[in-house]
Amino acid sequence: MAGTEAPVAVGVKDLATDVAAVRVAAAEAAATGRPLRIVHAFMWPLELPPGDDGAEREQAERIVADAAAQAREWHRGLEVTPEVVDGEMIEVLLRTAARASMLVIGSDDPEGPADPTASVSFQVAARAAGPVLCVRGSGTTGGPVVVGVDGSADAAVGLATAVEEAQRRQAPLVVLHAEGAACAETHATGGLKVEHRRVEGPAGQALNSASADAQLVVVGAQGDRPTPLGPVTQAVLRHADCPVLVARSRNVPVQARIRPARRPATRLGPALT
Repeated sequence: MAGTEAPVAVGVKDLATDVAAVRVAAAEAAATGRPLRIVHAFMWPLELPPGDDGAEREQAERIVADAAAQAREWHRGLEVTPEVVDGEMIEVLLRTAARASMLVIGSDDPEGPADPTASVSFQVAARAAGPVLCVRGSGTTGGPVVVGVDGSADAAVGLATAVEEAQRRQAPLVVLHAEGAACAETHATGGLKVEHRRVEGPAGQALNSASADAQLVVVGAQGDRPTPLGPVTQAVLRHADCPVLVARSRNVPVQARIRPARRPATRLGPALT
């Protein structure tokens, strides 16, 4: 389990395509007072071609160094560690997630029909030991944090995480209830503005529609399905128009991850009836 000083980590393959992920990760690290770790996975070829002097490795080192310099420019005083890690990308990211408070990655949706095996973001979101923030879309500055609940224990973790994120961001919270589902738990919201909406139709479609005006969508990895990555989460990772946080508890009690309210607490209440 990641400690209290665990860094925010971000996976970077190419700074040209992953600059948004680095920006979001740096902002998360600065806002939470954690260090930032920038990781690039590198695989040595089995045999170097004639005349190869290791230029590919040097390029990998430049990628993380440039990303670190950019993060420090955005947030003066931020502690940043750039690192090239030997290994296959998915496995490196999974090991990184196990030691981080949060792993931030870019979106790499495969084209055509959904094929989770072809997507690094799908594989990492399904298998990571901790929360994964997938940076996609534009997001709306000042928009709400949106979370979907379906009555499952997994959704309860997502709800608690969404409350925490909305409190930290000082943002409104929108709770979308799957048809027939009540709030998994009642949570102190510390004066948050909370809006409940009943979902009619596919939950993934409702979350994606809400993402157009949101700054963050929070989902549980599995929902109420016994699969590594539930179909609703897959739909949101594929089509949301803002960053998507796939929440996990790391076996930490859900309530322990919600900051105590400084004002008299209101309640997120029983769900719509």
